[in-house]
Amino acid sequence: MVSMGCGRVVDSVLELIGNTPMIRLNKIGKGLKSKILAKCEFLNPSGSYKDRIALRMIEEGERRGGINPSKTVILESSSGNTAIALAMVGAVKGYRVKIYYPEPAWTPEKVKILQRFGAEITTIPLEEAEIQRRYGLHGARIEIPGRVKCLELEKEDPEQYWWARQFSNPDNWMAHMDLGREILEQMNGRVDVFVASIGTGGCLYGVAKALKEVNPKCRIVAVQPGGWRGWIDPLSPDTKYIPGITGGIVEKIRDEGIFDDKVTVSTEEAREMAYRLSREEGLFVGISSGANVLVALREALKLDMEGNEGNVVTVLVDRGDRYFSDETYIT
Repeated sequence: MVSMGCGRVVDSVLELIGNTPMIRLNKIGKGLKSKILAKCEFLNPSGSYKDRIALRMIEEGERRGGINPSKTVILESSSGNTAIALAMVGAVKGYRVKIYYPEPAWTPEKVKILQRFGAEITTIPLEEAEIQRRYGLHGARIEIPGRVKCLELEKEDPEQYWWARQFSNPDNWMAHMDLGREILEQMNGRVDVFVASIGTGGCLYGVAKALKEVNPKCRIVAVQPGGWRGWIDPLSPDTKYIPGITGGIVEKIRDEGIFDDKVTVSTEEAREMAYRLSREEGLFVGISSGANVLVALREALKLDMEGNEGNVVTVLVDRGDRYFSDETYIT
């Protein structure tokens, strides 16, 4: 029997982006007074929260009159989710999409997904690949060589090439402000702690801005992969950015101090929690989701130890099927 509440009929898969459900993690948070809740962003059409930013960046580019499918090739340097989201949105709208893919993050399943959506892929080698793979990959770092390629192409022929610039495009974090507003609506405005991996910064910054507009005391916790010898913390006051290539939203996060704490999580810790989410909650999600939930659990424990009872919210970023061959914590 077909349920009368099965939903609306839509004209495009793009209409299915956003408005994802929230789930209480009852087994992960068993015994706690504080609640751990997660936004199910892996249910977006291409499998991650990056569908939100891909749609907004492209449609705002169209609205401003700079791009259209008849002349524009969309460029991006991405280690996975943004590339896939741009390829999906581009396929629906009729764009050619060219992705510069960091070699350390290369996996056959991600490449296959990109190919299914019709993206053109160029892999970019990166030094220190093995040590980064061992300790976790920070998207804002490994995508730098590809960004240089995108910038070069766009400068050569700005009429043909349009670089989406997820790392600095304001439409990235503005799309995530919508995510933050959805969280507030679902939680009736009661969010005490928000936890998110940093990556290129859009989710953390956009959601934090939306939450703090309603509750300035909402605690924001930034999560990133554990570092290695010579690793530079992108949020460190000593970090130097390359104009037009690095910084962007991450620099805004650092300079505005919108986060209250930052923590690192190892690949092993993130993987273990991702497996727990599958085995205990039935949620087939990726490794960064594991990192997010692990830190959310720690924050809930901290609230309980302080004698408080609150709501800790995080994001289930993407599906687990893009990590079959490599379970590295990538942001």
